[in-house]
Amino acid sequence: MEFELEWQADEERVDRLLKDAGRYVSALKAWKKACKTGQFNDRQKASGQAAQLAPALAEPALSAASGFSLDVRQYLAGDQWRRDVITTSSAEPFSLRVAEENDTLVSSPVVVRAQPGRGTLLIGRQNWPHLRPSAVAAELKRLRERTGSANSAEFMESLSAVWTRQSGANPVFLRFKEVYDMWSLTPGWKRENPLAKFAQDVYALHRSELMFTRAGRKIEWITPSASAKPIEILTVIAEDGRPLRYHGFRFSESR
Repeated sequence: MEFELEWQADEERVDRLLKDAGRYVSALKAWKKACKTGQFNDRQKASGQAAQLAPALAEPALSAASGFSLDVRQYLAGDQWRRDVITTSSAEPFSLRVAEENDTLVSSPVVVRAQPGRGTLLIGRQNWPHLRPSAVAAELKRLRERTGSANSAEFMESLSAVWTRQSGANPVFLRFKEVYDMWSLTPGWKRENPLAKFAQDVYALHRSELMFTRAGRKIEWITPSASAKPIEILTVIAEDGRPLRYHGFRFSESR
């Protein structure tokens, strides 16, 4: 929360400056009004107020400008930004579960990365210059609400396509990890889709309760058996904090 609190403190300093500046602007407007009507007494009063207020604005503004002490590039190069986004996203009014994988964050359906050299974040493929954690959390919530159901439907269509290609070998089911490894062969795909994001996509599809593809195929979820190897299992922390384990899937041909 360090960075969020730093932005909040800076915002409060600007609020105080705006209050002082508002009095100065009011004096300037009264001065201008007096000029338009030729009201000498009002002109003298307003100009005097403006002259008195102007010097008082400089020192607070300089102090506020130097009060922001964080080094943005150093902040983004470390792991504090991830902790701040996770903490802020999990709280009200966002209530999002954000997973950390190495130097990235995963908030299904997007991955968030830092770009220290640019002083920005990368949300999905979008360059994101708004670094305050609450602004990041708000964007993640917006993306999730906008694309959640559509993403799950498309994800299931992709799983169905893989099942079709592999069905000639008569598999009993396909492991999600096998599908992930297969898709990772596409250049650049794995970078945009770390395993944690893929696992979140699986969880989102399961939670969506979608059961049928557009062609009417029904997805069947395969739970891990006692003989399943840990490397074959995807583990996701659900919204209520429970760990969920996913092993594989298959499709039936019709409703």
